[in-house]
Amino acid sequence: MSGGDRLTQAPWRSVLRNFLTLLGGRAAGGALALAATLLSARALGAAGFGLVALIHAYTLVIRGVMNVKPFEAVIRYGVPLLDDDDRPSLATLLRTLLLVDVAAALLGTLVGVAGAPLMARAGVWSSEVTPLAMAYSLLLLTTGQGTASGALRVFDRFDAIAKAQVAGNGARLAGVAVVTWAGEPGVASIATVWAASQVLQNVMTLAYGWSVTRARLGADAWRGHPAPRAIAARHPGLWRFLHVVYWQSSLDVVPKSLGTVMAGGLLGTEGAALFRIAREFGNVVAKPALLARQAIYPDLARLRHRAAGGFGRLTAAVALALAAPAALATALATWLGADLLRLAVGADYAAAAGLLTWLVGAATIELAAAPLRPAAYTLARAGASLRVQALGALVYVALFALLTPRLGLPGPGIAALGMALLTLVGTAWVVRAALRADAPAGTHP
Repeated sequence: MSGGDRLTQAPWRSVLRNFLTLLGGRAAGGALALAATLLSARALGAAGFGLVALIHAYTLVIRGVMNVKPFEAVIRYGVPLLDDDDRPSLATLLRTLLLVDVAAALLGTLVGVAGAPLMARAGVWSSEVTPLAMAYSLLLLTTGQGTASGALRVFDRFDAIAKAQVAGNGARLAGVAVVTWAGEPGVASIATVWAASQVLQNVMTLAYGWSVTRARLGADAWRGHPAPRAIAARHPGLWRFLHVVYWQSSLDVVPKSLGTVMAGGLLGTEGAALFRIAREFGNVVAKPALLARQAIYPDLARLRHRAAGGFGRLTAAVALALAAPAALATALATWLGADLLRLAVGADYAAAAGLLTWLVGAATIELAAAPLRPAAYTLARAGASLRVQALGALVYVALFALLTPRLGLPGPGIAALGMALLTLVGTAWVVRAALRADAPAGTHP
């Protein structure tokens, strides 16, 4: 077996190992989160749960807009440094990006607290809910864990990320169960549990990242001063890359969290509750897309850095392996969606069955597109990938706003499917064009 073949097969094993580690953690954490969401929905009813969903979605929107996602840059620029055993430069990179992380978390908290009264004026919730939303926004203080998360990925400690996710979602389920068992649960008590569980997950990720980095780079890894100018000189494209990733992560918020806020504005609080429940079930199918992006990214970066073959084949094979089984979930959602919702949450939520089918179909397409974004990043096509995603987000918002008043709940589902299709086709074209441009004559990427 040639050296290139070994390099091609080794990433397969690494991607599979990391994906299964994340999937195990996300499966357990996702099951706990889903159970907590369903229990909250049953306890509060559609109106009360809709308020919790709106406050949570609002906070996630602020986090998405005010989060630079430095973990992407940690992987993009940190993996080659680790491969070259340049540990001092890697430590400096981490310290510099941690500074960006902390600044974004502080700014996000200020925006979240200050923006809550504006949401009441816009009619998203009543003024009585504003103090709770402001308090909930304080969890944003702990969201500066992107650098720690990236370090864990660079050092192949995906298990630590999984443990933090399981702990946070387990705490949410336990807290909701205790509040429900103790008496009549209210919006404030359930929201407090949700916020506290998210804080726990964030803090655990920070602690794991700090500990693993010290173990791998030495006790002084976090003690030095950040060096933005030195890092910019060593990696000229770093700040532009962070700029692109910022906008891309902000666009990710559109279907994930802004959709809930839009549903509340167009369909009312109960409509937001139905949307959130359907999206929660749809996320069961969509979650592996995020995990695949996270698992494949470090190995694509290594393949690219070592100039090994098989980059395109690995990307395409992962896309096909993810999307094929997910198609079955779309069929099951079509046939059994109403019964599933009625059984899991109650008859009041069965009306979201049609929306669920659309969202699961969109999630299947997202799975096929999952490895394409990290491939575009690695091929230095982050800007082109961003333009495709921006167009997809624009299509989503336009279809959501146009179709929801006319069709009701199916409107957001059609919007999600349209965005997923456009993103898949557009990003695939970007990656294929980049591979063809880089491939030597007579070779296959």
